[in-house]
Amino acid sequence: MSPFERMNLSEVGKAMLVTGLVLLGSAAVLLFSAEARLRQTNEAVQRTTAALLRIDELSELVIGVDYSARGYALTGQQMFLQHEEQKQARLNAAWNELAGLVAPEQRKSVTALRGLIDIHASIYAKQVASGPSRMKEMAAIITNPIERNKRYEVINALSRLKTDTLQALDAEQTEAEIQLRHTSVLTFIIVGIAFLGGMTDVMARIWRTRRQRGLAHGAAAVMPEKS
Repeated sequence: MSPFERMNLSEVGKAMLVTGLVLLGSAAVLLFSAEARLRQTNEAVQRTTAALLRIDELSELVIGVDYSARGYALTGQQMFLQHEEQKQARLNAAWNELAGLVAPEQRKSVTALRGLIDIHASIYAKQVASGPSRMKEMAAIITNPIERNKRYEVINALSRLKTDTLQALDAEQTEAEIQLRHTSVLTFIIVGIAFLGGMTDVMARIWRTRRQRGLAHGAAAVMPEKS
C-alpha cells in the first residue's frame, strides 16, 4: 500500500475543505472591499464631472452678466435688465451647487471665488444703476483698469479652479480603473477557487468509490478461503 493510501482520507478532505474556505473567504472580503472603493471612486468621478459642468456654466454666466448689464446701460431696454437679473440669480445658484460638489481640498478656492463673484456683481450693479442716460459714468466703469481687473480675476479664478478639477478628475478616473481591475482579478480568483473545490470534491468521491469497490472486491475474494 502506497503512503498516500495509508493517509486518513477524512483528515485530508477536512484540511482541503478548510484551506479552500479560508482562501474563498479571504478573496470574498478583498472583493467586497475593492467593490466598495470602486463605488466610492465612481461617485467621486460623477461629482467632479458635475463640478466641471458648473464651472463652465459659471464662466458663461459671468460673461452673460457683462453683456446684459452693458446692453441695458447702452440701450435702456428692460429685456437686458431682466436678462442680467436672471443671470445673477442663476450665477448664485450655480455657485451653491458647485460648493456642494467639489472635494474638501478645493473648498477654500470655491469660497474665495464667492467673494470675487460678489465683487463682480457689484461692478455690473453700477453699470445697471447708471442707466442709458449716464453714458459717461458707464463708460468710466467699463474702462476703469481697477474694475476691469476685478472682472478678469473672476475669469482667472474659474480657469484655475477648472484646471485643478480636471486634474482631480484624471486621478479619480485612474483610481477607478485600478479598482475595476482589482475586482475583475478577485472575481476570477473566487470563480477559480470554487471550480477547483468542485473538481477536488468530484475526484475525492471517485477515489472513495473506487477504494470502497476495491475493499469490497478484496473481502469477496477472501470469504471463500475462510469457508
